[in-house]
Amino acid sequence: MSTLQDRFVDPDIERAYNWFLSFLPAGEWTARKAAIEQHLEAIFKPKKSRAEATDYYRLVGTEDRIGWYLYLVEMSLYEPYRTEVNQAARVLPVFSRLGSELDLLLKIGGVEEKAVEILNGSKTQPDSVLFEMLIALLWARNGWQDVAFIPADPRVKRPDIRAATGAEEWFVETKRMTTNSAYSQKERDKWLRMWGRLKDTLIDSRLPLVLDITFHVELETLDDDFARDHLAGKLKLVVCPCELISNEYWTVSVNFVDFDKIRKHFEKFYVKSHSRQLQELVGGRWERGRGFTMVMNGSTVRMGEGRVINEYVENIHWAAGAYWHCDAERAFEKKARDIRSHLADAVEQLPVNGRGVIHVGLETFDGEFVEAERFERILRTTAMFDPTGKDLRWVYCHLYEAYAPPDKAWYFDETIYQFGANKSPNLEPITQRASVVPNEEGAESGPHWLREAP
Repeated sequence: MSTLQDRFVDPDIERAYNWFLSFLPAGEWTARKAAIEQHLEAIFKPKKSRAEATDYYRLVGTEDRIGWYLYLVEMSLYEPYRTEVNQAARVLPVFSRLGSELDLLLKIGGVEEKAVEILNGSKTQPDSVLFEMLIALLWARNGWQDVAFIPADPRVKRPDIRAATGAEEWFVETKRMTTNSAYSQKERDKWLRMWGRLKDTLIDSRLPLVLDITFHVELETLDDDFARDHLAGKLKLVVCPCELISNEYWTVSVNFVDFDKIRKHFEKFYVKSHSRQLQELVGGRWERGRGFTMVMNGSTVRMGEGRVINEYVENIHWAAGAYWHCDAERAFEKKARDIRSHLADAVEQLPVNGRGVIHVGLETFDGEFVEAERFERILRTTAMFDPTGKDLRWVYCHLYEAYAPPDKAWYFDETIYQFGANKSPNLEPITQRASVVPNEEGAESGPHWLREAP
């Protein structure tokens, strides 16, 4: 687990940031940054309801994803009051790792071409190329003297990386799974539609409530008006914290926003909009396995120059929110995306003759129950997987999770599973396995989602 030191400019992150920008023509970054800020300013304007309450949702960057990443890094380095802390927490650790070993990274064959690729052809999907860089650096860190990216050829299937020392060589293919499963995104969109109807009841009656909702069936099986229709009348009668509903469809508990705590906090501090700290103030806590939506009426101020992502809350007059998640078994199964298709695609890239390794990277967003299901699926898949005649020796799964605690720029965890083929001899080609966190931290026992969150 790693944290950024309490200073504005981290030299490792800055080194990686400047290295990427060195591949852009003069003036291009200025133009791309201006486009990003124009996009952000358009979506950041508070959406006022008839009760002058503002919804707080997750901010989304532009389609120029690598530009968005670079923007998050630049703001975090030089104007930290203007960054989007939750999304920056995903990006800063990667730049820190690349920057801390930039000299070693530059010795990897073809790395400059990869930098150009990520800034241009792959700018909408940078995570895959960044993952390739992290894995190539991992092999170089393990002492492989000749590590190089293999140029892609649309006519021939090729792995991503070749690692060799003398006559010994390995071929490495990487697969970076998307940040959220399509099912998780669909489920969240469904909740937002349900919340959009429910929040009007909270606003109209000025109910300062925090709901804790656990759905026992898949959200897609419920009507968009389900929460409003079953809660609107009951919420107006709540006078103390309680479990309001418990049946086969859902369980709903209710608590109250603690305005005394909020008032005391604002006597000393401002709070960044769209931050975890704002959620903790209104919701009373933060849970990594639950979603949270909120609506509030308050006053805000702008910090520093410009008007992009520099809004801070200085007072909350009224607020309400809801924690939510779904514990339906079918939902767990759909979120715990099996890696079989990724392994099959990766094996096709490996050569017929040559020892092969596959690295899979994915992020863990859905809580310990989903991750337990995911682990079981990964275990079954790798145990039963047929590499179709290829000499696949090892599969490494890198599971990532990032946070933005109130008192740190970021907090990052990585858990690695390694699976060896049943061949003899089959010595593991790498002893350091963590791609982002320092190896001694990546070697901590047990999956990170079972450790206490910061």
